[in-house]
Amino acid sequence: MNKGFADIKADKVLEKNENSVSLIFTVPKTSLYFDGHFPDHPILPAVAQIDIVINFSSIYLGTGIAISHIKRTKFTKIITPSLPLMLKIEKKDAALNFKITSPNSNEIFSSGAIITASDAKNLSNNGEQV
Repeated sequence: MNKGFADIKADKVLEKNENSVSLIFTVPKTSLYFDGHFPDHPILPAVAQIDIVINFSSIYLGTGIAISHIKRTKFTKIITPSLPLMLKIEKKDAALNFKITSPNSNEIFSSGAIITASDAKNLSNNGEQV
């Protein structure tokens, strides 16, 4: 776990099973993710959003934090400090499909798919392409 994620916790786990998790979280204005991005108008960088998804996946789905690649990812709205967010992650085949939305799902902030390094290795060992 990196220092940016250290101060982020799930405020509430809404649903969890073997292959998916839905939770509510916030990124406090004191988070290292906001350092220098930008001093007068802090926004959560895209790389931080990916890191948050990877770390919550590791905690709740046991996926590990190493990634092979990222695909079909969109960052559609700006995330500011202390904004309540809902994260849905679904592990399907080699992908971690995710969506960060407002708690009522009316606003989508980002969505996409992350392929973890261990899953990519397993796929290549089975003769499939990632």
